[in-house]
Amino acid sequence: MLFAAGACSKSEVETWSAKPRASFYMSNDTVSYYFTLQPEGTTEDTVKLKIMMAGRIANVDRHVAIKGLGGSPSNPGSRYEIMSAIIPAGKTRGEALIKVFKTENLDIANDTLSFEIVTSEEFEVGEDDYLRNAVIVSNLWTLPSWWDKNHLGEYSAKKMEIIYQVLGSTEVFENVENWYVDEVKIAIYKLNRYCKDNNVKYNPEDESVIQFESGSK
Repeated sequence: MLFAAGACSKSEVETWSAKPRASFYMSNDTVSYYFTLQPEGTTEDTVKLKIMMAGRIANVDRHVAIKGLGGSPSNPGSRYEIMSAIIPAGKTRGEALIKVFKTENLDIANDTLSFEIVTSEEFEVGEDDYLRNAVIVSNLWTLPSWWDKNHLGEYSAKKMEIIYQVLGSTEVFENVENWYVDEVKIAIYKLNRYCKDNNVKYNPEDESVIQFESGSK
């Protein structure tokens, strides 16, 4: 009995003293950043990636080590800077701050910047699926993969601009199976209402207002 109690106590001490593990909050997540949405003259900005830790909570800020893996070899020229990655004191979640720059290659094609959490003095790494995240940086409006399944009609850069003006993001369309869910139907209604109320057209010569629905422009 004394041996069992001693073994249990030793295990508890080892668990408590083990180095905590850091990872991104979402598995293989991708964040999109559009310079086209920013005020004219914006040449750099900061993107946030959510990070987390498992293990003992500390009463001081702790730094998570992040390695930049670069962008696409087929679209060289992107620039970024890993500014910080901190789990605040008393917390299990924090943010990695990545500064991105408006470079000339983004006028030709989007670029995907990849980042990986690595072992540091303060943290081991967490599960493999949660060690990499990416930031898509763009100075273009391009067709997203979720467009057609949401029945938003023919794609255009103007429609993407309207979505951000009205909804603030594309999140409602990104992770749905089909357009029948209430959140998507409400979002489409808001977009169409905005276009109708403001007489939004592709250009002054157009006769019809822009519509977000299957088969429309």
